[in-house]
Amino acid sequence: MATGLIFSETFLYHNSNPLIPHYENSDRLIACMNLLQKSKYYSLLRKPEIKDISSDLIKQIHSEDHLQKIENSKGKRGYFDSDTPFTEKSWISAFKAASSGLTMVDALLEGKIKNGFSLLRPPGHHAERDRIMGFCILNNIAVATKYLQIKGFKKVFILDWDVHHGNGTQEIFYEDPSVFYLSIHQFPFYPMTGLSTEIGEGIGIGTTKNIPLQANTENFKYIEIFKNSVVPTIEKFNPEVILISAGFDAHKKDPLGGMKITTEGFEKLTRIVLECAKHVCQGRVLSFLEGGYDIPSLSESVEAHVAVLNSFS
Repeated sequence: MATGLIFSETFLYHNSNPLIPHYENSDRLIACMNLLQKSKYYSLLRKPEIKDISSDLIKQIHSEDHLQKIENSKGKRGYFDSDTPFTEKSWISAFKAASSGLTMVDALLEGKIKNGFSLLRPPGHHAERDRIMGFCILNNIAVATKYLQIKGFKKVFILDWDVHHGNGTQEIFYEDPSVFYLSIHQFPFYPMTGLSTEIGEGIGIGTTKNIPLQANTENFKYIEIFKNSVVPTIEKFNPEVILISAGFDAHKKDPLGGMKITTEGFEKLTRIVLECAKHVCQGRVLSFLEGGYDIPSLSESVEAHVAVLNSFS
């Protein structure tokens, strides 16, 4: 089987006013694609065409009010919040990004891919059920998780290593015992959620785990935590599939983060997760781009991440 790579030109529609530069812009994806296309394995990647998401599915993740905000943005320019601009076609990018997970899940179920990476934007893990925030419009990984549940998956593990806590993903599945959400992130930091005491509610108690870290944490500490805490947590939950909110803004060169991971560090973290997945869930890992705003280090980290995925497919 192969590694899937999801990309669409429609992801590039979402850009702010060029006179007011924004960290989350289409240059991020262009640089990543340019580097991936130079790799020796690029021709081996399976690149399925993105299927469109149904309104019924998206309504299982986001409220009517949330979707109405996006509807009202069509053909306009403005801001959903102080961090999240929109343009005339941002809604197209957002819905296509949310649709990417469906495409990867179907390719996985059809035996066409063993794992995959969605090179998408806008990112999604800050988007709550009823709130657009932090560059995120729709929660892409939450949509993919819901689709997996619809397709019969009973246990899904979401690993979020973005430098920021994924408050949206946590909120959406906070009371769902069939979805384990684990975030390792910088704290105190935006969005000021993700304390270790946040462990879920109701029947979901015990299926949320947060590992807040101080700024300037380096590779060796991340690797230690992955080996001694993340992997055992995955093994104990014993999921059928692992989803990664793959933000690369914990890179030491990132302008918005404060961590010290290197490109080689992200390669090692990816390898640790894939080794675990090989024994726990038959290697089924689907990864979604979140943050990462220093373009050279982002593209290098993405290429290293996809290279590991490909080596395990």
